[in-house]
Amino acid sequence: MSEGLRQMSPKDGYVVNTKAHIGSTEFKVILKLYQPLMGVNAYGIYSLLATKVAQTPDLLARRMHKELLDILSLGLRDFYEARIRLEALGLLKTFVQKDELGQVFIYELQAPLSAEDFFKDDLLSMLLADSLGQIQYDELKQEFVKPAFTYANAKEVTKSLLDVFTVKKDTLLKNSQVKAPAKPTKNFVDSVEVDLDVEYLKELLAQSFVPATEISRSLETLKSIALLYGLNELELVKLLEQALNVKDDKVDLELVKKLATQQFDRQFKEITPKESKVTASIDPEVSAELTQTDLALIAVSKQYLPLEFIEELKRQKNSFVTNLERYTVKNLVEKQVLPNAVINVLLHYYLIAQNNTMLEDKVANRFTKAAAKLAEKKITAPEEAMLYMRKANQKARKEQQQKPYYARKQQIVQKETLPEWAKDKKEGSKAKPTKEDKQVLNAQIDELLAQLEQSE
Repeated sequence: MSEGLRQMSPKDGYVVNTKAHIGSTEFKVILKLYQPLMGVNAYGIYSLLATKVAQTPDLLARRMHKELLDILSLGLRDFYEARIRLEALGLLKTFVQKDELGQVFIYELQAPLSAEDFFKDDLLSMLLADSLGQIQYDELKQEFVKPAFTYANAKEVTKSLLDVFTVKKDTLLKNSQVKAPAKPTKNFVDSVEVDLDVEYLKELLAQSFVPATEISRSLETLKSIALLYGLNELELVKLLEQALNVKDDKVDLELVKKLATQQFDRQFKEITPKESKVTASIDPEVSAELTQTDLALIAVSKQYLPLEFIEELKRQKNSFVTNLERYTVKNLVEKQVLPNAVINVLLHYYLIAQNNTMLEDKVANRFTKAAAKLAEKKITAPEEAMLYMRKANQKARKEQQQKPYYARKQQIVQKETLPEWAKDKKEGSKAKPTKEDKQVLNAQIDELLAQLEQSE
């Protein structure tokens, strides 16, 4: 991502083109089905680019990206990150070239899938259900996908084209020879490498009561589940067995998706370390060194599972949790080397205090290394983690006093505060933290892992 961003400049030109019809129906699908996946910035970029489509695109009539950034009130990084989400969802193709006028990007808008095709696509539909929750997902599906109306006893009397229109035979033959072949529909999961042993899956099914014919019909769904939730072949077979309708020997694929989501959430709860014993043994002197705002953040960190916590953090940032972020957090939780509250403090540090858009690439690497350091030091409570890191950072500052740039850098105070959902709104709650308390909190969270990153 960073490489692509470095290759862009607000002074670069852009031209917008499209080969598709994108009207109100398509925009309704994008707003209600795609926007929860890509975020408001990406939706804004798509909408703006749609107004910039030229009747006759001309590379000489290019405009500068600065124009787009000013209209959207976005920085170049935010624009780039939102743009690649559009690309990932199949809504935008991007081309770049250099000529005597400089670098120019050609943005080719793509029409979205129809609502019916969207819900048929296993990966997209599961991502939407995971993002919105099953209740909102079912409501949207009911809105867009109409129930089937069958009329098996009726006889079709529809006239064909040649029954009504007269076409010369030689003209028909000529046109049939140049007719373009239909473009096959491609599911999103086809473009992603999935670690799934299909042959082993077939062997397991042969030992179960699920008909072997169901493997081909269910394969795309199983690939999507394996990609999103990391389930192995045995777990997938168990899902198929649970969703098999014994009346017709058919697997209910929608039920398979719901069961996979439920199993994933249940696994998170089952592997949650017991934290009550850890927090009960905290030295009162340790708590005494923490501010009220510190304690507020720690209290919130104890109430959420890490996957829930990162979802709330990203929602506060008007964003969404990516698959890579989900797996980064999932893998750390499954290792059971740190309590959830400590993991949540790390998530808050990297996403809020450092204001990173995503927990991916280098940010994800630093997050994982920091977690390993805390585990090595046997830091098992968020209070201890905050205090340890503060002292470690103070020691590092003292050793770095001869480096003026480092000293100046360490004086920066983050402006981020606790998100609204994290604040205690119950009656009898403690007084609202002052501006000074917030600054102290963010300075402390900044210090939280500075020593770790210095020692990497």
